[in-house]
Amino acid sequence: MRAGILKADWLIWLGGIGAVAGIGCLVWLNHRPSRHTAVVAAPSFPLPPFSETRYRNAGPDAKFIGAAACAECHRSKHASYLLTAHSAALADLDPTAEPPDGTFEHTLSSRTYRVYRRGDQFRQQEVLHTDQGKEIARVDLPVRYVIGSGHFSRSYLVEVDGFLFESPITWYTQKHKWEMSPGYDFAGHPSFDRLVGVACLGCHAGRVEPGETTTRVSLREKAIGCESCHGPGSLHADLQRTHKTAPGEEDLTIVHPGRLSRERLEAVCAICHLTGATAIPLRGRKYNDFHPGLPLTDYRVDYRFDTESDQMTVTGHIEQLRLSACYQKSADLTCVTCHDPHAKEKPKDTVAFYRQKCLACHETQGCRLELARRLQKQPGDNCVACHMPRGDTDIPHIAFTHHRIGKHGGARPPSPSERVPALVPIDDILHLPAIDRDRNLGLAYSVIADNPQHYRYADVFRERARNLLESVYAAGLREAQTTQALATVCWKRDQARANAYADEALQASDLSIDSRVAALVIRADGLVKEGKIPAAITMLEEVVRLRRNAEDWRVLGELYLKQNQPQKALAALQQAFAIRPYRHDIQGALGEAYRQTGDSARAREYTERAQWLLDHRQQ
Repeated sequence: MRAGILKADWLIWLGGIGAVAGIGCLVWLNHRPSRHTAVVAAPSFPLPPFSETRYRNAGPDAKFIGAAACAECHRSKHASYLLTAHSAALADLDPTAEPPDGTFEHTLSSRTYRVYRRGDQFRQQEVLHTDQGKEIARVDLPVRYVIGSGHFSRSYLVEVDGFLFESPITWYTQKHKWEMSPGYDFAGHPSFDRLVGVACLGCHAGRVEPGETTTRVSLREKAIGCESCHGPGSLHADLQRTHKTAPGEEDLTIVHPGRLSRERLEAVCAICHLTGATAIPLRGRKYNDFHPGLPLTDYRVDYRFDTESDQMTVTGHIEQLRLSACYQKSADLTCVTCHDPHAKEKPKDTVAFYRQKCLACHETQGCRLELARRLQKQPGDNCVACHMPRGDTDIPHIAFTHHRIGKHGGARPPSPSERVPALVPIDDILHLPAIDRDRNLGLAYSVIADNPQHYRYADVFRERARNLLESVYAAGLREAQTTQALATVCWKRDQARANAYADEALQASDLSIDSRVAALVIRADGLVKEGKIPAAITMLEEVVRLRRNAEDWRVLGELYLKQNQPQKALAALQQAFAIRPYRHDIQGALGEAYRQTGDSARAREYTERAQWLLDHRQQ
């Protein structure tokens, strides 16, 4: 068996922790707790308070009842809602309604993809062959859900063992073809093993509830429905059964977005349409806690880099809009100025429709370009074509309308600078306690440091995270998520400190299941290094019950081999292979397990495959 049970490169395993937890908290700590230190009462840090609101359904007493219940009384509103893309954000897959079967090869990964129907299933297949046609790996799964209305694209989710995973294949409507999903167009991309949890699904489904972990979820309502904008409907439904609201009487049991301040109205949209560099939930909040009627900053802090970008992003509409002079000089311009979620019908002439939106403010001070020249460029005198042009986004193959209203010229190359960008909050967060501002920013830097997009600044970002989170911990904040962040960063630099902080996190009463998984992984590694293999196995056996991750199963399988338990090793490594068959270390370990169980033919087969994967730099 190869020397070394645990790999030196922890990025794969650590990345799994980050995806599950929603924030892969990586920070460095200089002080560890001593088990011999006298116990001193920790300072008290109350959770950040909620803002005042008039609406009763913004509190914990209101329950979600689903769009079908709302439609019983609001049929016309529900009918207009069905015209929106929100109503088709996520749905059960219907094979008869999907794009045609097809195949294509992804050159960078050398994998071949096939989309096909078998019986009542719509399936997607991924295969890797040698140049001579020998099969090295294959994944073939039925699709469970479709994401998106199909106007721009159709993405897919598969379900395995109760967990949801993103498919690496997407149908691009504008190109009318199958290609790689966003974030998959590179050589060692994830296969069908990118976990999709509450944090991801929150913007693609009406109501998502965490199951045993936030990566095993329950879809209470698939489409983005009424309560996503109006808040939970139980109090409103109860009131209407006993008391019909009189004309002019305000019903505060349900949020009316049109009566909210601009800040709170935008929060309803921003929960999904404001995506900066990263977002951190506040202490004591979860990803799906937001209720309309309250500021978004009561639940999370969104961060951007202080280097302004003109790049339009698929989910960056609000940030771009706020850069507009029109927005900054107006008191009421916001998303619903142009986007009516209850329009009775889609506009027949979209150019004229949106032009009238512009003329509502610019009728007396119109476009400075002469009419003749405008009509020469745009026969319909289309304001949007020049001032909100359609262009490429951060996702290949998808073009969106740019939401910064203004003058748009040619693409400006970024000015060269050696300055490392800084994270700044997009919204005003001065209402938060200082210790929470430091905690949130520290966690934000830890997330960014683990993002491959920003690898060149990773060390600087981790140092910033370290400084912030050290000060938070030194001030006495004993929160499991922050402690877990400290344990994770120590894992890379000092195993003893990592062990101490993982132990502290595991003993915390506010430890989430996902943070528990992260702590268990760190402690298992520490136990292996101490030669305590059976104790490490016990911890990893709990981990694999809580998430589906190839690295967890691989390490567990190799530990079984080390304990001379080849049958258990074989079962564990087969699980790792089913999740990610493109890794040479998994196939190599599987070959060793077959050798130890006496199956020499399969041992030779998997060992040869592992060598091919290693030679061809597959992962």
